[in-house]
Amino acid sequence: MADTGSSSNRRPHIVLVVPRGEAVRNFVYSDTLPALRERARVTLLSVVDDEPFRQRWGAQADEFVSLRQYPEARVVGWLRALTENAHDRWLWSKVAQNNWEVRDRRARQQRRLVQRLITKAFCAVAANQPCLHGLTRLEQTLHWRLRTTRDFDELFHRIKPDLVFNGSHIHGLAGELPLRVAHGMGIRTAGFIFSWDNLTSRSRIFVPYDHYLVWHKPMRDQLLGLYPKLRPDQVHVTGTPQFDFHTKSEYVLPREELCRRIGVDPARPFILYTTGIDRHFYEEYRHVQSVIDMLPELQADPRPQLVVRNYVKGTSPELRQMAGRTWRDVVFPEVLWDAAWATPRYEDLTMYTSMVHHAALSINAASTVTLEFLMLDKPVINLDFDPPGSNLEWCDGYRRHIDFDHFRPIAQSGATMVARSTDELRTMIERGLNDPAADHDARRRLMTSIFGDLLDGNAGRRVSDTLVRLAAGAPTRG
Repeated sequence: MADTGSSSNRRPHIVLVVPRGEAVRNFVYSDTLPALRERARVTLLSVVDDEPFRQRWGAQADEFVSLRQYPEARVVGWLRALTENAHDRWLWSKVAQNNWEVRDRRARQQRRLVQRLITKAFCAVAANQPCLHGLTRLEQTLHWRLRTTRDFDELFHRIKPDLVFNGSHIHGLAGELPLRVAHGMGIRTAGFIFSWDNLTSRSRIFVPYDHYLVWHKPMRDQLLGLYPKLRPDQVHVTGTPQFDFHTKSEYVLPREELCRRIGVDPARPFILYTTGIDRHFYEEYRHVQSVIDMLPELQADPRPQLVVRNYVKGTSPELRQMAGRTWRDVVFPEVLWDAAWATPRYEDLTMYTSMVHHAALSINAASTVTLEFLMLDKPVINLDFDPPGSNLEWCDGYRRHIDFDHFRPIAQSGATMVARSTDELRTMIERGLNDPAADHDARRRLMTSIFGDLLDGNAGRRVSDTLVRLAAGAPTRG
């Protein structure tokens, strides 16, 4: 059990686990880490551990510990895979259905139909709450008893934390073992539900968190509905720090400076096209090319420009090749990421935030960028059709993304323009450029219904306040 001390004035000790690059943006670059340091001792346990990162950000913590992923027992991985399949079959969200179809196809391609049929038969029996709860508890028990290292046991015995917080609850396997060990030792644990789609698009949550931090109240309600063993007082609505940067003037360059850096004319509007990860958005270069082709024909004055921001964690060879060419009125600005860690550099926050702030409108298939533009009351176009000239199966196509559970309410709200053909896309671009206020009421209504007053730039501090309160005040389990 964690040593909580006897003095009410004692500064609680919090371990901030950073299991992937985007968690750096959310909790190290944001107000969370400095706000924590004001009221608590902080150990930063991070997968990102090169010398520049240690010097700049590790110095803001009381201690910096490198985090690496350890292998797990094969039986644990096998059990978890079965449980994930059963969870998908019970959940049966649009993403779960898509996963099911993709797994069926993979089994046919790999000639593993018998194994797939056995898995599906198991799921037919186990796809219910009692079985899923039992399987999850079994996975947790086996993972704990068969853990392949005692490094985290030794670390927590030495530093005696009051709370261990995972900045990305399900992404980054390196972050799971320290949370499981903390739980096994009786130390309070908390996890941040990383993205708005995760509860319906990602695996079952296996890590035994005591508390969860979520973006907004609809996510809180959804989490409690999917995991009925949770109590309402275990789920805390904080907002997400990734949106804080859009409210802070220090992250927005003057328009002339931004345009000089990325190479566009500041006197003319630019469209920001943000691509998706290539293994989910196939042949997207065809969509980008179609927008490039229609630029000279658009009925808008001044003539617009196109800025294409490639998704650096998964950019297709075709998009890389396009980025290396010289285009009229089109630029592919460099994305400032550290490839080794898939981590956005601190400098990229200013570049990206400035592009969103100064862009005339957004084109994206169905991503979180939609919400960022909506919060700034800017036009958004989402893509509900496959790239021109492609021949994708339904389980690989673009329309499935619009219909995913987290995105469907956005697409149906009227706050975004949903293009179902190249002709519609052209018309919507012209509408967004010539009448940017057209969907103002729908945008405001949607964002208020989801976030309420949480888009105030203070999510990072709310996360910090919540963690300090949990570390200092919540009773420790025996």
